[in-house]
Amino acid sequence: MPFAKFHIAKEKPVSLKKYFLRRLTRLEPPYILIMSVLLFGSVYVAKNISLNDGIESYLSSIIYCHNFIYPRSLPFLNCVAWSLEVEVQFYILAPVMAYVFSIKPSSVRRISLSSIAVLFIIINRFDFNPFQFTSLINYFQYFLAGFLLADLYVSNSTILPKTKYDYLMGFAFFLIIWPFDIGDFASNFQRFIWEFVQLVSIFFLYYYVLFHKTFRMLSLKLITNIGGMCYSIYLVHFSLISMFGHPLLRFTFSNYSFVNITIYSVILILTVMTISSIFFLFIERPCMDKDWYKKIFKRQIITA
Repeated sequence: MPFAKFHIAKEKPVSLKKYFLRRLTRLEPPYILIMSVLLFGSVYVAKNISLNDGIESYLSSIIYCHNFIYPRSLPFLNCVAWSLEVEVQFYILAPVMAYVFSIKPSSVRRISLSSIAVLFIIINRFDFNPFQFTSLINYFQYFLAGFLLADLYVSNSTILPKTKYDYLMGFAFFLIIWPFDIGDFASNFQRFIWEFVQLVSIFFLYYYVLFHKTFRMLSLKLITNIGGMCYSIYLVHFSLISMFGHPLLRFTFSNYSFVNITIYSVILILTVMTISSIFFLFIERPCMDKDWYKKIFKRQIITA
């Protein structure tokens, strides 16, 4: 948004020093802490990985290179962290990518963003991607959809009129996202069509939420608080599900599988949300203060 505001609305330029320092101080402490805990837990408690493999995987993940070093393996300590590496690549390239917002007129800019997004679907679905490892290239189209939304938002532009059917339209786009997976299709062309439809559906779902204010329940305090701590949930959820899920499956609460699955899900969701909330309050939230490290340093000087 700040880059879009600078290029489109002629607002103040973005300080790259502050931009990268903010990413560093905001994301790194919670990530390093949880990865360190998982390294210790995996090697000495669960004992499902050797110390040597654990340290190699840990260091690879900490420098966001696990996808490169182990191209056919998810991170050993926290398998969901593969996507954080993609996001970090985006953060690094975002200031350069943001120059697309300087393209005039706006119609050419938006057509360019849309066309490049489709091009990247083609690159990935027709095997034109030369790299075997997962990278930003595999998901670039989704970031470009976000760029297009930011463009429209900053420009205060709309592409569809409001109607009394907005809620139904938004809900329809939400439903379209989920029925299939890439693996459900045999040919590259079918996969291309599906991912194109999926990307368009994701874009318009966000469009209806942001511009037509559908699904107002998303503005409820409970929902926004959960959204605010999504990074904490992201970092801890898989490990917690693995830790508590396997023992939980030993218990049978009913003769009906759907009842058991519901109970398992409720217990795991409550567990994840409770521990994520604690992690957020004590670890992530303090790091959301952009000057937290300055305050610690200043406190140490005063104490000394």
